[in-house]
Amino acid sequence: MNERILVVDDEPDIRILLKDILEDEGYIVDVAEHAKAANDIRRDRDPDLVLLDIWMPEVDGVTLLKQWKSSGNDRCPVVMMSGHGTVETAVEATRYGAVDFVEKPLSMAKLLSTVKSALSSNVGSLFPESLRQREQPVGNSRIVQALKQRMLELRESTQAVFFTGNRGSGRRIWAEYLSATSGGMDVFDTERNIRQLIPLQRNLYIEEVSDLSPGQQAALYDAIQANNRDSKFRFIVSSQSTYDELKSNQQIDPQLATMWRQAIAIPSLDEHIEDIPELLEYYVNWYSDHEQLPYRHFNVAAQNLLRNHHWSGDIDQLKQFIKAILTNSENERIDLDEIEWTLRSVSASAETAGSNQMQISIDMDLDLREAREAFEREYLSRHLELSGHNMTELARRVGQERTHLYRKLKSLGLQTKKQ
Repeated sequence: MNERILVVDDEPDIRILLKDILEDEGYIVDVAEHAKAANDIRRDRDPDLVLLDIWMPEVDGVTLLKQWKSSGNDRCPVVMMSGHGTVETAVEATRYGAVDFVEKPLSMAKLLSTVKSALSSNVGSLFPESLRQREQPVGNSRIVQALKQRMLELRESTQAVFFTGNRGSGRRIWAEYLSATSGGMDVFDTERNIRQLIPLQRNLYIEEVSDLSPGQQAALYDAIQANNRDSKFRFIVSSQSTYDELKSNQQIDPQLATMWRQAIAIPSLDEHIEDIPELLEYYVNWYSDHEQLPYRHFNVAAQNLLRNHHWSGDIDQLKQFIKAILTNSENERIDLDEIEWTLRSVSASAETAGSNQMQISIDMDLDLREAREAFEREYLSRHLELSGHNMTELARRVGQERTHLYRKLKSLGLQTKKQ
């Protein structure tokens, strides 16, 4: 074992302690008390791992991390070290390239385990990759910050977690946020057997408990009970229904419904509209980075207009609106008339999507092949609209591979780009 580790921390006691412990484990250790010293060492030596403190004088750890990762060529894994009250900042640092974080006061067992994992894994293969590649809950409101803190408190637990929240409120985003700190997440396919899909070290997420058959509900209840006794992973089970609604639903196993007494409520967007400016900025950058949509800026007047809008489709509707308005034009300036027109369009789509139903008429003189084509054309055309003509979203909605979808749309005469 000759891996070289750089410890960057402004506290001498921490530097000395980590150097002694890591050298006892056989690592070569360099120490730096601030950003300049860290940069000097990295120029002269090539560390295999950096342990980086968040709060340091002059240049903080997150800023230093951004500088290192901004070139896109820095492949050295970085583990953030965070004190009390900075765990959230450490988690956010994973967006900029950190592979994990450890809390102060340091647990030596946790530290050595994290170091070993970071050194033995490819950069970005630890849990923070899911934080960089997947959406995160956004907002500085009290309700969002309290919910984030709750998720952080649950990260070491393997007890089943239950969510309740409106359709479109982002329950899955919160599930991924929770799962990112504990091995990642698998999403349950209702066509499969629950016991066959139980992972060894990951979370199993179920989007809507009401979609489960009676047999699946019984199997889930039994699995949760067994898992609570001898657990290696965690169930995260979600529903848009409240405890009272599930309890009165005759299609839901009463024992399973009882578990929603302590469900975590995911807030609707109307409950934290003060977060809309942060949400706008986040998703403009998200769609720019992930879908190469043009960057456009919402000024204060636009933000105020959107804060006073009723989002009947919740955060999903806000995201649909942002995608639509980014697609409208490459002009960075967004005027209020354009916003109001787009809001009307998106609101109409949300109301139609709320029923999750579509009615079409098919000529009975058509043969089976022609009738099937007519149905597929209407079905895919509607989903194209609801997905904002985004092929990744369309593939997710209809459960098809993108290459097959492109061929199918072409054969049906449907355009993948908005006209």
